[in-house]
Amino acid sequence: MDCKEFQQIKEKYLKGKVSPGEEKAVEEHLENCPACRQVLDECLAAVEKNGKVFKEEWSEDCGLDEKKQRRILLRARYKNRIGTAVFLLLLMAVLSIAGSFLSSLYFNWGGENSRLYRTQKTAALLTEFTFPNVTMPLTFDSHPNFFSRAGWGHSSVEIKPYFVAMGNYALQKQVGKESKVIGHLNVNQLFSSVLTRRQWADGSYQHYLYFYHPDQLSDLSDNGRYIAEAGEDTWQALDILPEGTVAEMALSFREVYSIDQVKDMLDEFDLDITWYALATGTEGTSRDHREPLSTNDGAWGMPDLSLHMLSQNSTVSDEDIALREEYFLESMKFLVDNEKIARRVYQGNPQKLLLEQRYQYIKDNGIQVYGVVVTGPTKELLKLQNLESVHSPALGDVGLWNWFNRSFSGTIY
Repeated sequence: MDCKEFQQIKEKYLKGKVSPGEEKAVEEHLENCPACRQVLDECLAAVEKNGKVFKEEWSEDCGLDEKKQRRILLRARYKNRIGTAVFLLLLMAVLSIAGSFLSSLYFNWGGENSRLYRTQKTAALLTEFTFPNVTMPLTFDSHPNFFSRAGWGHSSVEIKPYFVAMGNYALQKQVGKESKVIGHLNVNQLFSSVLTRRQWADGSYQHYLYFYHPDQLSDLSDNGRYIAEAGEDTWQALDILPEGTVAEMALSFREVYSIDQVKDMLDEFDLDITWYALATGTEGTSRDHREPLSTNDGAWGMPDLSLHMLSQNSTVSDEDIALREEYFLESMKFLVDNEKIARRVYQGNPQKLLLEQRYQYIKDNGIQVYGVVVTGPTKELLKLQNLESVHSPALGDVGLWNWFNRSFSGTIY
């Protein structure tokens, strides 16, 4: 059917007096002829403008019977709905792309001063300073300005539209020569707000490492016998454990030492120092003086070497103790400057963070080590009981022998 034939049959079609074959031909022609569809669209527009469909005068003007009006209106409505749906889908796609771009810009602009980088570094430093022998590995450099998702090792971060950043960061600890994932720290950001949640590998994590500061020793007379018995149990456990095992252990000292002195003290033993418990002037001041210092409950320290304490492109060797202490103070200052984020990330009581007080004490008094976490073969750890400066040993995780460096390893995800 062409337009001329449509014009001839139009009146009959509008009044619903055509045969099924003629109606089908008209419908097919209307699908492909905008000019002829305009006739029906004008009638439909007039009807919808007045808010009524079947008013008699409109029916007479357009030549439409009620049945035909219903059919045309129904078809137009479906057509409009499909068009609206397509438009909304396209709009959502554009907004999603634009939202991701703006979110990436919002969280990453500024490199080391960006919102995402400062939150990540705060979380990593606070984890390593308050959780003995646990690290939160991050990529060393700040992220590029624009990305939607980045992953490394067992960690990842995803930038979503509408100013949302969702980080899933692995928490790892060293037992022997190997590191194992004990859980993840989820850090979710919405604009400047920060929410955290910890997911442990086995649903929960039991930590056994603790310390006593030398100032606490004079107050331990009441429960000194219990503490001594606990220490004997630890040495006995190391004696019973088979030779083909490795373990981690926390040791407290009867006085404070420098990092150099601690390294010299333990140099003859075949073990690794993974964490130093540091005096910050707050030990025993905001808690029961007789209670041990543990994870998120009074213990504060630093890993033997953490890349998170370094600035970009800086390096430090095992021998650069002074430089390492300088980086530690810079990291403490970073936490002080980002205390608002730190209080949201900290798992313990935020009122006990006391970042400014700790920082000022270490700055004035230097690095004072009153305990360490060490790891190595269980029989080697057992030898530490002969050191007069050591007390209150606390045995942590135990693993199978891995006290050697493999020539090759790979990770499959």
